[in-house]
Amino acid sequence: MEKIIDLRSDTVTKPSEAMRKAMYEAEVGDDVFKEDPTVNKLEEYVADLLGKEAALFVTSGVMGNQLCLNVLTNPGDEVICERDAHIFNYESGSPAALSGIQLHPVDGNRGVITAEQVEPLIRPSSAYYMPKTKVVTLENTHNRASGAIYPIEKIVEMKQLIKKYNLLFHLDGARIWNASVATGISVKDYAAHFDSISCCFSKGLGAPVGSIIAGTKDFIKEAYR
Repeated sequence: MEKIIDLRSDTVTKPSEAMRKAMYEAEVGDDVFKEDPTVNKLEEYVADLLGKEAALFVTSGVMGNQLCLNVLTNPGDEVICERDAHIFNYESGSPAALSGIQLHPVDGNRGVITAEQVEPLIRPSSAYYMPKTKVVTLENTHNRASGAIYPIEKIVEMKQLIKKYNLLFHLDGARIWNASVATGISVKDYAAHFDSISCCFSKGLGAPVGSIIAGTKDFIKEAYR
């Protein structure tokens, strides 16, 4: 049989026989009653891996990002992101459609925006006729920047800005595993700077479906609703 290496996307992976067997044999239960031991174990494991209080398994990366934005914002708020970000280009206008918020895209350098770029864009809280700047979101690694890694020092600088203006910080970490492998920085150390994070299981890991979001217990409780 002809063997093909498919480089169109890291999403075209297929589960191995061992994975299919594990799925077939997995113990399942009703998630409403939190009786699915397999999902419960996954959520607990990833929460610990990311250094967060809790996590929630969801069907896709888009769902994960949009749940996070919905919990972090109120209708009429504004979210600052990089212009080539997945959350701006490939999520069907969901921030506006689902949460009633607008995105403020910023030109980046291979997916990276800096605190110096973002600070002048933060709207004054006294301007009642403007949207309220609420969240800054980053993407690591960056899809449209050919997998560029967000420098940890730039994340730290952005976090300092976030704290200065009492904003919230979200990471689209669909491919955070790649950044960790390439830099040696643990996913926990990356996630520590963010209020919420979404991570994908189908990007290069072979999972047929699924992503996970993580944050505080209260955050995940609200996302679950």
